[in-house]
This record gives sequence, C-alpha cells and structure tokens, in this order.
Amino acid sequence: MEPTNPTIQISNPRYPANDPYRVVEREEVLAQAFRAFVQRAVAAGWKESEVALTLADIADDYVMALARRVKAN
Repeated sequence: MEPTNPTIQISNPRYPANDPYRVVEREEVLAQAFRAFVQRAVAAGWKESEVALTLADIADDYVMALARRVKAN
C-alpha cells in the first residue's frame, strides 16, 4: 500500500549560485518535483488542466509578492 502523503524529494543544489550550470540543475530538479506534484493532484481526482492553471496562478501570485518584498527592501 502506498503511503497517504508521500514526500516529494527535492535535492540540494550541487553548484554555487554563480555557476552557470546551476540554472540547468535547478530546472531539472524543480521540473521533476513539479511533475510528481501534478501526478499526485491528478491521482487525487483533480483534472490536469485545473492543476496546471492553478499552479500557474499560484506561481504568478508568488512572483508578484516576491517582487513587492524586494522592492520594499
């Protein structure tokens, strides 16, 4: 039986912030976690399109909030 709340694994960065490969690594790691999250949401009964649109909205809200915090500092 599968655990009811399996953890989505996200590995630590292996490259320093100024290393150009960090961008590639970040995309690979986060894309894998994103796909796992979407699969879990779909398995729970949400439509894939609902999940995608909602995650895009959440990401947009997060980026806007981050921009406001940066601007305030």
